[in-house]
Amino acid sequence: MTCIVKAKSKKQFKEDCKTKPDNVRIEDPSIFSPRTFFASQIKEGETIYVTNHPKRSWFANVTRKSGKLVIK
Repeated sequence: MTCIVKAKSKKQFKEDCKTKPDNVRIEDPSIFSPRTFFASQIKEGETIYVTNHPKRSWFANVTRKSGKLVIK
């Protein structure tokens, strides 16, 4: 499921993940297991799909590789 972040642009989201991942809040609105976590809590090899809400004007894949967040 696609998670939600509060960032005005994908560029801003990338910069925030790079400089302050402890402050980037990600919300998974699943009806089965909703959760909220921070970008710094993404585990090694895990991929999260995110978008901005409510516009959904951009999407990103966030993966942790070698201890760093990679955003595509």
